[in-house]
Amino acid sequence: MGKDKGGFLSPKAIGNRIKAKGLQKLRWYCEMCQKQCRDENGFKCHQTSESHLRQMRIFQENPQSIMEKYSKEFEENFIETLHRHHNTKRVHSNLVYKEYIADKHHVHMNSTMWATLTEFVQYLGKKGICVVDETEKGWYISWIDRDPAAVARQAAADKKRKDDMDDEQRRQKEVMRRVKAAGGVEEGDIPEATALKRGADDEKVSMSMSASGPAAKKPRIGSAFGNSGAFGNSSSSSSSSSSSSSSSSSSGGGGGGGGRKMSAMEALMHQNEQQKASKQTSDLAAEEKSSRKDYWLHPGIVVKIMNKKVGGGKYYKAKASVERVVERYVAILRTLDGGVKMQIDQDDLETVIPRVGSNVLILNGRCRGSRAELTAINVDDFNVSLRVTEGSRRGVVLDGVEYEDVSKVID
Repeated sequence: MGKDKGGFLSPKAIGNRIKAKGLQKLRWYCEMCQKQCRDENGFKCHQTSESHLRQMRIFQENPQSIMEKYSKEFEENFIETLHRHHNTKRVHSNLVYKEYIADKHHVHMNSTMWATLTEFVQYLGKKGICVVDETEKGWYISWIDRDPAAVARQAAADKKRKDDMDDEQRRQKEVMRRVKAAGGVEEGDIPEATALKRGADDEKVSMSMSASGPAAKKPRIGSAFGNSGAFGNSSSSSSSSSSSSSSSSSSGGGGGGGGRKMSAMEALMHQNEQQKASKQTSDLAAEEKSSRKDYWLHPGIVVKIMNKKVGGGKYYKAKASVERVVERYVAILRTLDGGVKMQIDQDDLETVIPRVGSNVLILNGRCRGSRAELTAINVDDFNVSLRVTEGSRRGVVLDGVEYEDVSKVID
């Protein structure tokens, strides 16, 4: 059986098909004819062919419209690839371009109005199609989903989050109202136990507990030592009563009573104070641990750009406001001076500490997310003092807050 010299299964035909599967050099591709040549000689032969000359005459009649057509098709296909493969995630532009040109029949960039990929990425940023930012590794882009359904879902999620916060605040207010109603006192009027003072060490005190019948009432701490008839004999004078209230309090174990033994009442009060202080310390430590996260970005704050490669160093140490936070660690910024919009990672940003008396936002640790007033700046210790001005923690004073945990807010 003879060889099939010009058939479909000939070695030459098979070799041609194998070579045609891969991408060839872009400079040997004719977009008007949609023909890929393998080498320079083949491309020169194609340029002299009748079909190519006919297509070039068509291009000369209306070059602007044809280039706009190719540019529009290139843009649509590129955005489609970005949307399908990465959605709204931040990704390197060159990676998306490689995925786009994997299709052999794609529209090549040399037939569009953009000479380089950088120009095309900057065009996407100016048109508001993508959020773009330049880093030391190149240009990164993230697609902005403007679909009405997606916008509606985002608005519904924001509304639900706001409603949940309002419900939590209402619940806390109701709890506080019930506590006040049960106690029968207003906030700030709750009596607290205080240490008792003794006037003279050599003064003797005579006390007795009276239990004359069911009508006898138990003495109350705080008022028993202030009334002459609550403890002791009814015949004791007012001076004796006052001396009893002052003399029964100096603590003997470590107090200034010259080694006098601590009374049972003093020991009980001292133990309660220690338990209360220990509980407050443990509660503050638990709250600090639960509220501290590895991300701190928040919309509405002022930050400082610390990456020298952003904008070629033009925006180094420039101040910007955070408009939106993407995936907790990336901020959509707008500079305060020029209004340039960009996307930067939180590792390239720094908080801004305003002057004393300004409003700040607590970004990490205790009272995270609350607005506060800056009351003092401790330069030697690299921290600040704050007073919370809103929410259920209003009026709480925080000392020793690190610079990284607070930042200036846009009023």
